Amino acid sequence: MSVGAVVEAVVGVDIGTTETKALVVDTDGRQLGFARGTTTWDGAETTADALFADALGVIGAALADAETAAGQRVQAIGLGLAGFAESGVVLDGAGDVTTPVIAWYDQRGTTELARLDPAFLAAFPRRTGLPLGAQWTIGKLLWLQDTRGGLPAGACWLNIPEYVAHRLGAARVSEPSLASRTGLLDQATGRQWPAALALLGAERLLPETLTAGHPAGTVAPGILDGLTGAVITVVGHDHPVAATGVGAVGDHELFNSCGTADVILRTLPRPLTDDERESLVVRGIDAGTHVLGGQSVLIGGVRAGLVMRRVLAMLGAADAAGRAALDTPVADPSHPAVSVTGARSTDEDVTITVTDGASPRAVWAAALDHITEVTENLLRGMNDVVGTHHAAVAAGGWTRMATVREAKNRILPGLRFSPMTQPGAFGAALFAAWAAAGNPGDFLTFAGPLRRAGLDSPTPVMASKE
Repeated sequence: MSVGAVVEAVVGVDIGTTETKALVVDTDGRQLGFARGTTTWDGAETTADALFADALGVIGAALADAETAAGQRVQAIGLGLAGFAESGVVLDGAGDVTTPVIAWYDQRGTTELARLDPAFLAAFPRRTGLPLGAQWTIGKLLWLQDTRGGLPAGACWLNIPEYVAHRLGAARVSEPSLASRTGLLDQATGRQWPAALALLGAERLLPETLTAGHPAGTVAPGILDGLTGAVITVVGHDHPVAATGVGAVGDHELFNSCGTADVILRTLPRPLTDDERESLVVRGIDAGTHVLGGQSVLIGGVRAGLVMRRVLAMLGAADAAGRAALDTPVADPSHPAVSVTGARSTDEDVTITVTDGASPRAVWAAALDHITEVTENLLRGMNDVVGTHHAAVAAGGWTRMATVREAKNRILPGLRFSPMTQPGAFGAALFAAWAAAGNPGDFLTFAGPLRRAGLDSPTPVMASKE
């Protein structure tokens, strides 16, 4: 390492349910360092302190990795924070955390939601773009209200990326894509929904809105060497951030994130109407706000990764050699002796029915057929409401399997596969670079050269060749 030499860089962070990841990118878009760590949970709960420590740990490790790669000291000038939605913390009037972090998938709040006024329940999809359910923040807040005797005076809700940003030195802000997953936002107005606030006895729960890529503050001194003074931006919900990372954000462009939760995401360059939101929700699709200002995002989830992982485990093929042995076509992919279910978002279990004569490859093919059918239904629902997509991009670890790629190609003509395996962290880094540069011009125009440089540079976050 050269004494006194400094490489300026930005850091993109993706706080995931399973892992928290940080990526260091230089000001030309080349990826310098990467780190990942397990996200801390105790069952379906964790603490704000634990998640902050997780984020700080991987940021420090990624900066150290970047310094090793660069052979020089690395100084972050920008920090972008993305991550899972729906989960967060309530701060009281003094700014102290008053609640645990409840996992987004936890079902607390189901009872409280079910006993609400029918008129509110009927209006919920049209106003929020979400189906009624315990996943959204409002259900968790209703449960906390009932079990803790109400929310504290001056209560403020921060989603986890917003909280980590605030803890690092940023102001309290509400990023629109995260806010649109709370059930507290009226999508028609872009403001907090009075009917939802009234249920919680609050006049306001979300802080002032600040869109992705705009500075919320700077990292305070003494937190982490190499991060002090970096411009902080809350980038937002991990799925649209990942779509931005691979560049799948054109008019009517589709992004398929192929992880544990296989997500079909559409970017729409306009607001949605009440009727469109309600129609999409009926079809199993969430309609919210994109991380790109003024645009809408449509999200349909398939439990594909869960199904594939369980099927591989049942077949004794959970390791690389086992997957490779199954990763070839079968002579009769519609083998009548096999059926698999469990990929729908409302499913609770994965069920595999096998009778005599079914080979392991036929079981694997049946799993992919089921996932394809569920995905195709979501695509049909999106197309019915907002028209057919024009292009599609897929990214994620499962796309390394040839049989998975072939299954996706059957229902997504013209699909291209991105080699980017950490699009969420990379997308967050792109927004961090824009914030650090003072938001020059249009974000997508600014990010284009950086994205191309990132894809061209050999790094540990690119998919290895088959």
